[in-house]
Amino acid sequence: MQSFSASPDSLSGPLTLLDDEGTSWILHRNRLDLRIVRRLVKDATTLVFWGDMGGMSPRLTTAAERPLLWDRIKDEYMGPGGTWSTGRYLAHEFRAEPGRRMLYVEDHC
Repeated sequence: MQSFSASPDSLSGPLTLLDDEGTSWILHRNRLDLRIVRRLVKDATTLVFWGDMGGMSPRLTTAAERPLLWDRIKDEYMGPGGTWSTGRYLAHEFRAEPGRRMLYVEDHC
């Protein structure tokens, strides 16, 4: 997965990511509501990328990590439905054809 020059949330204009297989992912929704994040983390067909360093260094998560991710995100989410002032995580949804979804979580440590 390509890396970003800044956190995805701070980049403007149409945002497209290119993964290691050559798939183009287009930003569909940014700053997702926490309820949507939960649904996408639990959906096995949705890819989940974890962006360390404020979202600038993405890596694909494994199926075994997913339950632990939700436990980390739910109490420190800084998007809608979360704890804005003390939050650490922010999530965005990307889409690719045909009908593929990706959850991109920024970790602001």
